[in-house]
Amino acid sequence: MLSKNLKRILSLVLALCFALCASASAYAEDTGKLKEKKEKIQQEIDKAQDEIDKLAEQKEETQGTIAALDKKIKLLQDKIDVLQESADELQRQIDIIEDNIVQTEAAIKQAQEEIDRKQAEFDKTFEEYCQRLRAMYVSGHASNLEVLLTSKDVSSMLTRSQMIRSVSEQDSAILDGLIKKMQEIERAKAELEKKINQLNDDKEKLEKSKQDLEANIANIKTSKDDLSSEVSKANSLMRKLANETAEYQEAISDNKEEMEKIEREIQAAYARASSSGTGTISGSSGDGSHSGTLGYPTAYRRISAGYPNYSSGRYHGGIDFPCPVGTAVCAAESGTVILARNLNYSYGHYLIIDHGNGLSTLYAHNTTLLVGVGDHVSKGQQIAESGSTGNSTGPHCHFEVRVNGTRVNPNNYL
Repeated sequence: MLSKNLKRILSLVLALCFALCASASAYAEDTGKLKEKKEKIQQEIDKAQDEIDKLAEQKEETQGTIAALDKKIKLLQDKIDVLQESADELQRQIDIIEDNIVQTEAAIKQAQEEIDRKQAEFDKTFEEYCQRLRAMYVSGHASNLEVLLTSKDVSSMLTRSQMIRSVSEQDSAILDGLIKKMQEIERAKAELEKKINQLNDDKEKLEKSKQDLEANIANIKTSKDDLSSEVSKANSLMRKLANETAEYQEAISDNKEEMEKIEREIQAAYARASSSGTGTISGSSGDGSHSGTLGYPTAYRRISAGYPNYSSGRYHGGIDFPCPVGTAVCAAESGTVILARNLNYSYGHYLIIDHGNGLSTLYAHNTTLLVGVGDHVSKGQQIAESGSTGNSTGPHCHFEVRVNGTRVNPNNYL
């Protein structure tokens, strides 16, 4: 019978192959879903492009064109996300397959060494057996009957008879055992050869996966280039319309990571403020009507873009007060500054004031910030000078009200 070590190695090989097959099955299912999702998004992108083309034929540059471009931009970002997810999944499967191949090859090597050892044992025992037979033949190769008849007495005859029987049975058992062991070794070799062939197939699949990954990465780059181009078109059109209508907007950013980073910083600032107990006034934890709770951030009260959408339909998390560069921006209520940043993208130069009980206000696109983190400010105190920094199409004060970190309608508080 096979040794415990050989059995353990073969079990390991089988387990690894089973795991590899299971992984391949899960991978096929995941990639299938991602492919279906990607195809659906591409269909939506094509529809959005058709809409953009129709608007271009009308030669009218309107908010409708911006809305169509914005829709395509969002779809392109979704496509990039799916492609990245697919690339991550491909890389994960490549890592798994490579690791399984290494482990299986090691197990095969160990099993082959065990087989070689058993083969050597078999050869040695079989050679000794053959020598024994040759010696019996050379010595006269007496028959059992001849040996018994030459016995001096019954006692010696019985003794010789038992010895003959014992030798015969021992030789037969040895030969049967050797044959059985050899058959087991040959079966093990055949099984290992089968697994080796399977590994070669897996290596071919691995190479195909690597090629797919390279194609996916190239597709991501192309999609990012397309995204950047569409964002540029949309922002150029927004700036042109802004000059005509004075509806200044936050320009679209093609850097999703930057926007997510800003929101994480904001939420971290809220967490720090909450743990330190900063803030001075009572506020509501909901988004009901609280007219008069907060003051206006500028002396200019005309709203060019409201909450929660621009006229194009694009999301807008606050309200915009168009005003000349350098206009005084004032605290809507007393509180403590919990975040002040000077960025060249997104909100530009902006700050957040915590008013206590979950209520806070954000002031963005300023030219200059006049206060910093930790400063206590009073209602109506100038805190900044307005401008058009960051992703802005023109000078204005972007004003947000947040409750427990979530944007709410500022009009319910002014």
